[in-house]
This record gives sequence, structure tokens and C-alpha cells, in this order.
Amino acid sequence: MAIEDYKTRTPAVTAQDEWLAEKQKELDESAAERKQRIKEDYEEAKTKEIEDIAREWAKREYFRKATSGDMPYSENEYIKSVWERALFEGDLKYRMLHGQETDERKELAEFKQKQGKKKAMMLERAKAALNEALGEDDMLVPAGDDDDKE
Repeated sequence: MAIEDYKTRTPAVTAQDEWLAEKQKELDESAAERKQRIKEDYEEAKTKEIEDIAREWAKREYFRKATSGDMPYSENEYIKSVWERALFEGDLKYRMLHGQETDERKELAEFKQKQGKKKAMMLERAKAALNEALGEDDMLVPAGDDDDKE
């Protein structure tokens, strides 16, 4: 009697139930894969569009500077030298085109501040590398000193 009661409380798993569970699992996995692929495609398209906008911005800047005076760089060299700023401008323009909130002045000020810090850090590293190459006794270029004071 207990066995019969157990069989009625817990239904037996049939081959069809197992097949349905397996198919549902496959569907769930493929849906997750699809979502991931769509997300990756979106990010790739976004990056490509931002880079295209950045390249156009850099070309306009090059043309503006080349027509205003003597430009010592080729177009490709100039684009490489301003690429980080171009990416910033491209991202800003992308967000503006797609209706996202932007505060152009504030973001530009923050970007310039970050670039200033990055430039100072790179200068410190270069001074330290130069001191190391020259020998620690020489210390011809003191790290941390401001060269503009002299």
C-alpha cells in the first residue's frame, strides 16, 4: 500500500519527459548564446562607429591645422598623435547621435585633466628610466622636480 501511495505522489519520469527537459535545456542555452552574440555584435558595431567618427574628427583637425599653418606631420602621424582625443570626441558624438545624455564641457574638462595626469605620470616614468640608464649615482634628471621652474 505504501508503494502504491508513493507511485501516485511522485509521477514516474518517462522518456518523453526526459526528452522535453533536454530540448528545453538546449533552447535555454541557445537563447543565452544568442543574447551573448547579439550583445557582442552590438558592441562591435558601436566600437566601429565610434572609431569611424573619431577618424573623421582627426582628419578634420589635421586639415584645419594644415591649412592654418605649417604642419610638420603627415596625416597618419597626426591621427596617431591625437587618437585618444579623437576616440573621446567619437564617443561623445556617438552618444549625442543616439540620444544619450552628455555634458560636453564637463566631460572635456575631465578628459583633459585625466590626460594631464597621464602625461605627468609618463614623464615621471621616463625620468626614472633615464636615471636608471645613466646610473643611480648621476641623478642628472631628478624625478619629481618641475623642469619649468628653471
